[in-house]
Amino acid sequence: MSRADERETALLRALGSAIRQEILEQLASGPATSAMLARALSSNTGVMSYHLRELGAAGLIVRQERRGRAVYWRLSHADVRFQDPSQSTDPGRADAAIDLIMARLGLAVRGYLDRDDLSVAWRDAALFSQSSAVLNASDLAGFTAEYLALLQRWTRRPAARRRRDGVARPVRIAFFAFPDNAQRLEDPS
Repeated sequence: MSRADERETALLRALGSAIRQEILEQLASGPATSAMLARALSSNTGVMSYHLRELGAAGLIVRQERRGRAVYWRLSHADVRFQDPSQSTDPGRADAAIDLIMARLGLAVRGYLDRDDLSVAWRDAALFSQSSAVLNASDLAGFTAEYLALLQRWTRRPAARRRRDGVARPVRIAFFAFPDNAQRLEDPS
């Protein structure tokens, strides 16, 4: 197995755990220690330490700093990507990771809709969008590259700049782009 395949397998194994998905969601809000995560997720520091090591081994998180005995962890990247299950060395784990991610995304959307603590400005700024375009594989690859560049531009903004315009909150961003199964309709004229 190649080094890239080993990394992919470790990533998929990490993403296949609901608790690890929860840890990643918590770390999206900012760095945390195993004790902070244990309190937030009603667990214990031993369990959290184990899962943090596994997420670290998969390259999803890194140690940010150490304060005394406390080790702070943060996300290593703004986004998590893995291969299409049909191209994966472990298609079963890739399918399972997608299923878990989609289920958690559905819960997160429902949680957002049920909130009553957000101002009109936050509600107006939120986006629910579904689009389609007719592209070839090269166009889709270009679109994906532009999306990732846009994501990096917004996620790498300095904290001071983010807070200047008011309260900053974690914002969940999900993006899906894949060939649809719909057949293109032909114009009879």
